[in-house]
Amino acid sequence: MPLVQSIETLLHRGQRQGGVRKGVDPVQLYVSVLSLSYVHLSNKHTLSITFGQDLTNAAWLAKRRKHVREMILGYLTG
Repeated sequence: MPLVQSIETLLHRGQRQGGVRKGVDPVQLYVSVLSLSYVHLSNKHTLSITFGQDLTNAAWLAKRRKHVREMILGYLTG
C-alpha cells in the first residue's frame, strides 16, 4: 500500500535522524491523526452547541491544530 509505505519511509527517516521513537505502527498513526483532525469537523454543529463554543471559529481551529500537533509530536518523540 503506497500510503502505508510513505508513512513508514517518513518514520524510518525520523528514526535514523534520532527524532522519532521506534515501534510506531504507521496504520495506527494514520488513524490517530485522521481521528484527531476530523471528528471535530464532522460534528462541529453538535459539539459547538454542547460546549457553547463555535468550533468553526478561526481562532478555535488554530488552537485545535496546535493541540493536535503537540499530541502527535509528543507521541512520536516520547
